[in-house]
Amino acid sequence: MNNFGCRFLEEGINFDAHSVTDCCILHHDNQGSPLLISDYNGESIDWDMIFEIKANRINSHKNQTIDECKDCFLLTEYNFKNEKRISEFQFSCCQICNAKCIYCYHERYNGKVNYDLLPVIKDLIQKGLYKSGGEASFQGGEPTLMKNFEELTELFLQNGTFIRVNTNVIKYSDKIYEFLKQDKGMIVTSLDCGCRKTYKKIKQVNCFDKCVENIKMYSSANRENVIVKYVIIPGINDNIREIDKFFDVINSIGIINVALDMESLYARKYDYKHVSPHIYLLVDYFNHLAKIQNVKVSVFSYMNYVLNNRNIKPSKFIKNKLIYSIIVSLMNERHKKFDYSINEK
Repeated sequence: MNNFGCRFLEEGINFDAHSVTDCCILHHDNQGSPLLISDYNGESIDWDMIFEIKANRINSHKNQTIDECKDCFLLTEYNFKNEKRISEFQFSCCQICNAKCIYCYHERYNGKVNYDLLPVIKDLIQKGLYKSGGEASFQGGEPTLMKNFEELTELFLQNGTFIRVNTNVIKYSDKIYEFLKQDKGMIVTSLDCGCRKTYKKIKQVNCFDKCVENIKMYSSANRENVIVKYVIIPGINDNIREIDKFFDVINSIGIINVALDMESLYARKYDYKHVSPHIYLLVDYFNHLAKIQNVKVSVFSYMNYVLNNRNIKPSKFIKNKLIYSIIVSLMNERHKKFDYSINEK
């Protein structure tokens, strides 16, 4: 019988800074991430308890969607199998980082959270509760700084789980190179610019050259599974010149997949509906360059919301770089510079 749910509700687990949840998905006024364990810091897990909670939630879904899942974009008609095994892993627990990105909200954790989950996943496997064929997703903080990151990824490699790592690529990982080479994983990294000066403004560290070199190395292993992201940050990289430099860099190292997103605080402040018109023109210019250079563009969450509420048509001058740059600049001048001092600490 089909009911409304998702794979995370039945087979997912997310390790957060101090809790365990079904997933790491937040939506609609911070709803989402149904709680499994509160006040968690890497202790051993009572798996019978976990699956009992999941079974109760699934039964609730037969009558009415639980509050945490209402309006979630992942919610769909789903055939629950009741296998009592975990196949979808999300690691959001490492809150230490070797960069200090101005748009990152994880700074509020003060870099203190980094517990070891290798024994926990080994225990799951030994008890026959691990299901291969799913995905292990690492985000942070910086996942490569997570305790036993290399050992964990090797464990997933050996057990048939696809690996996805969101990394700033400051630290090079042989294990990432290995799973890319084997076509058993992918990485997403946010470069956000095309020069050292802008990189330092955004990341607040001097690692631009190192990151570009590491991206090049990973791309040489499997360029289909390396995505380089450009997060538009008003007042910093929201201009045609920086986008030009970004494409110069990715073309020089053979990148064929990029992603576009919007700085989240800016997007949320304007409710995704009243952003400066020049943002839309920059998106069109970004897509224009990608098309003529045969680069595939993915649109990530906040930018997707913005584009769903766009209120300006593409400019017919997009192929005339000089005129287009003037139009973008004029529209930008009409919009007040966004204050990032409200960022959560």
